[in-house]
Amino acid sequence: MKKENIVFIALIFVIVCIAITCGYFAFQEEEVEHVELTDAQKIQEEYSLLNDQVNENNNRTYPTVNLGEDNRFVYITEEEALSVFENNNTTLLYFGYASCPWCRSILPVLEGVAEEKNIGEIKYLDIEDIRSVLELDENNKVVTTREGTTNYYKLLDALDESLEDYVLTGKDGEEVSTGEKRIYAPTVIAVVNGEVTGIHVGSVDSQESGYDSLTDVEVEELKEVYRELIDSMSIGMCNEGC
Repeated sequence: MKKENIVFIALIFVIVCIAITCGYFAFQEEEVEHVELTDAQKIQEEYSLLNDQVNENNNRTYPTVNLGEDNRFVYITEEEALSVFENNNTTLLYFGYASCPWCRSILPVLEGVAEEKNIGEIKYLDIEDIRSVLELDENNKVVTTREGTTNYYKLLDALDESLEDYVLTGKDGEEVSTGEKRIYAPTVIAVVNGEVTGIHVGSVDSQESGYDSLTDVEVEELKEVYRELIDSMSIGMCNEGC
């Protein structure tokens, strides 16, 4: 065989090897890119994105949230939240959203108590964009600037007896009732057989701003609130013979 042919064949062989190698690594990279994250990982990522970021509306820094990849939060839809009440389910619900500073303050505490109490999962509904938004005009009259979703209003009906009134504060400090209930953020609800056995809205009274870190005393106070909330699920469950 001529020397030129041998060189040509060797060159072709090298090119083919390179092509195969590049194709293999491209395939591997594509496989890595398409790895499906768990809900826990997605929520960890969602909340950590705002760590140490500044809220441009008030120039304050968002509280840091550090959740493990094995946290207990599971995303649910509005429909799935409604089904908890319609299908008489038993679960722990968390309503909030990542940019809510109060939510960011309470989240690690809630996760810690859930672990302590062996709660397998906390169902999380992001309520940032589903709620109605009401404001007061110059005459202190309530006007709707954004309608809530259909399922949001259904949730208000399902939780009517447990929810707080939607109250606005005018320029003169006067409180004006909107005539609606409100799912404030954060809200944590214990549900047994479709019935609310416990609910907690916000953090603790002594935390004046969601941007302020909880003190050790406040953390312990909030832990006790969540312990009682979760314990209400055991009390509310009907055991054999009751």
